[in-house]
Amino acid sequence: MIENFSGKADLYSKFRPSYSNEYINYLLSENHLSMGMLLQTFGSGTGILTKLLLEKKLTVFAIEPNDDMRGIAGDLQRNLS
Repeated sequence: MIENFSGKADLYSKFRPSYSNEYINYLLSENHLSMGMLLQTFGSGTGILTKLLLEKKLTVFAIEPNDDMRGIAGDLQRNLS
């Protein structure tokens, strides 16, 4: 399972659609999430959702077991810093 995206993470990152702003706002509202709250994501992939949550000023601890996917997410994080 962990290796399912090995060698494919770059393509996944380029072609996987993002989540709509409407969905992110719904997610935050329905779960009573607000700026500064700490979230943990499991199987965070390339960080698509993580990036959107960070943009909403939440603190996110993202866990991704696949090395390739985690590497792309790490690149994303470095670009946000």
